[in-house]
Amino acid sequence: MQDLAQEVKGISREKESVPDCRVDAHVHIRNADGLRDVAAAGVMAVRDAGTKHGAGLAFCASRDARTASVCISAGWALFKQGGYGGAFGVPLATREDAQREIQKLKAAGAGIIKIMASGMVSLKTPGAITAGGFIGDELAYIVQESAQQGLGVMAHANGEQAILAAARAGVRSVEHGFFMSRQALDALAKAGVFWTPTAGALARAADAGSVSKEMKAYIGRLIASHLDLIRQAHDAGVSLAIGTDFVLPDAGYAAAYEAEVNYFEQAGLSREAVMKIACEGGAKLLGLV
Repeated sequence: MQDLAQEVKGISREKESVPDCRVDAHVHIRNADGLRDVAAAGVMAVRDAGTKHGAGLAFCASRDARTASVCISAGWALFKQGGYGGAFGVPLATREDAQREIQKLKAAGAGIIKIMASGMVSLKTPGAITAGGFIGDELAYIVQESAQQGLGVMAHANGEQAILAAARAGVRSVEHGFFMSRQALDALAKAGVFWTPTAGALARAADAGSVSKEMKAYIGRLIASHLDLIRQAHDAGVSLAIGTDFVLPDAGYAAAYEAEVNYFEQAGLSREAVMKIACEGGAKLLGLV
C-alpha cells in the first residue's frame, strides 16, 4: 500500500506515470484469476463489491504478492428482503439480521459493507428502476452498525430519493447513481460522499441481445445525461472514483477499464483530471492515502 500511496502523491509531478497507480473502486471477484487480470491491466488496487458467496474475501486475503494489486472486499452484499440483490448477497428482514451480517462480514475480513439502496435501471421500461432498496432509517442504522465495526458503506443507489437517502445516512460512496438530480449531486458534495458512476456497466448491459432497439436508444440518451452529471459533479467538488462494475476474471477487463476512463473524458474532463480521479480519487476512497 505504501508504494501505491507514493505513486498517487507523485501524480502532479509525473503525469506520464499515472496509469501505474490506477484504482478500480467497483469490481466483482469470482476467483483468484480475477486479481491476475487486474494486475495485467496495470490497475494497482480494486474494491470488490461482492458476490453471493463472498468469494472475494478469501482471494483478497490470500492474493499472490507477485500481482502487487491491493484488494479490499465487501464479501457479499446486503439487500432488503424481497428486493433487488439476490444475485450478489443475502437478504435482511430485520435490524437484527443487519447487525448479525455486518458482524459476520467483519469477522470474515471484509473491508467495506456493500448495500442495495435501490433497484437497478430497468432494461425494459424507460425511466424505471426495479423494486428494492433500504429506506432512510434502515440505511442510517446499517451505516451506524457498520461504523461500530470500523467499516464504511458503499451503496448501490439509483434515483434521486435513494441517492439522497444514502448521502444523508452517511455512506462512504454511492455506486452507479443513475437518474441523479442536481439536488442529489449537491447532497453528495455537502456530505463528502464519493460517487462511482459506472457508466460502462449500463452500456454493456444495454448491449445484450434481449434489449430492444428502442431501449438501447433510450439507454444511450441516459448515459449521455449521466456523463453531463459527471462533469457537473467534478465542477461542484464531488469526490469521484473510477469503477467498472466488471465481473472478474475476464479477458476484456483492461479494455473495460480504459472504456470507463474514456467515459469521463467524454463528460468533458481533461485526461489529466481523469487520471487524478483514477489514482488519487480511488486511493482516497479505498483508504489507501
